[in-house]
Amino acid sequence: MKGVPGILLALGLGLAGAVCNWFYLERLAGKQARVSFIGIEAGTQLNSGEVIRDEHIVRVDIPRPAIGGLDQVAPLWSVRSTVVGQKTNRSYRGGEIVLLQDLQTIGVKDLNEKLGANEVAMWLPVDPRTFVASRVNPEDEVSFVVPHAGGVAPSPTPLNSNQPTPASGNEIIGPFRILEIGSRTGRPEVQRIAGTRMAAETSLTIVAPLINGKLDPKVERILEVMRTTRSQGLQVLLHPRKRE
Repeated sequence: MKGVPGILLALGLGLAGAVCNWFYLERLAGKQARVSFIGIEAGTQLNSGEVIRDEHIVRVDIPRPAIGGLDQVAPLWSVRSTVVGQKTNRSYRGGEIVLLQDLQTIGVKDLNEKLGANEVAMWLPVDPRTFVASRVNPEDEVSFVVPHAGGVAPSPTPLNSNQPTPASGNEIIGPFRILEIGSRTGRPEVQRIAGTRMAAETSLTIVAPLINGKLDPKVERILEVMRTTRSQGLQVLLHPRKRE
């Protein structure tokens, strides 16, 4: 009989463990069965044309069976960084979910509206083998690696010469500000959530400065390289983002 209480205790502990495990799985399943959207904080007043900021938004979790087609018209919480900084097309009083149609998509301005008085846009092909377009965005700054003038590497410097030794047979030209990547005018995430079809991104639209009505010498140098290489794709170097 001494073994009976032990068996009952073991059964009781096993049942308790099973119940606890069931509750854990239920909570886990509840979390996984929800879809998170971007909401406007209760009590927040946003007028049409105002910029959405981090402090304006909250996470809104909705059970998956209840979302219907909301995920087709509203950005998910996971892409909130692409919504923060955008302007709204309507007013919010708080407690509402942000919809794609309420956002002014980045890059909707005409290209010539992005240029200054002494700037022009120039399209350049890039080498798709060495360029990862998804990691670069409009407003980033880049430079281009091109062969030295004449198309050959400079001769080695003699050991007894006082002249500095060239680092390589290439030179770097830049920096230039990017206006568009292929036809992309914003971050890839914004293009996707807005339903914009992604096209090939094998070219860059850059800002080319004008000096007294003439192209900047570094732009002329790139054009010279393009002529000598028959417009082969350029190798791109990405610069650090400027800190404000």
